Amino acid sequence: MDSRFEEKDFLTCCGSTKFAQQLAAADVAGSENLQQIVEAARDIWFNKVDVNGWLEAFAAHPQIGQTSSPNHKSDTSAQWSKGEQSTALATSTQSTLQELFEWNAWYMQKFGFVFLICASGRTTPEILSELKVNVKIEFLQTHAHILQS
Repeated sequence: MDSRFEEKDFLTCCGSTKFAQQLAAADVAGSENLQQIVEAARDIWFNKVDVNGWLEAFAAHPQIGQTSSPNHKSDTSAQWSKGEQSTALATSTQSTLQELFEWNAWYMQKFGFVFLICASGRTTPEILSELKVNVKIEFLQTHAHILQS
């Protein structure tokens, strides 16, 4: 039995076509050595995939609070997202979902992609807090020269 991963497997996992193509073509695609695969994936992601590939991968993720993205690469990735967000959705209220929607929209407008976070096991208030901290850090970095004056 061939245990070689295929491009579609990596696309399901990442959402970037270039990343999936490069990793499927790498010598490690048939390896059972997880460390080798991770090292190759890291090298490809940071050294061979450009910003457009990163943005394609980001677009494959739904916003936190939504369980699907129009850019999901497979039904499997959609199910993974739904599972990852299950705690957040279970702990949300209409009010916190609305607040999350508003912050997500602001983040998308500001940066051009969805706010990404490992949502597994995190509640909606925890995710909202992280999102707000991320926005504050960006504000401080952007306006550091003004604040230092």
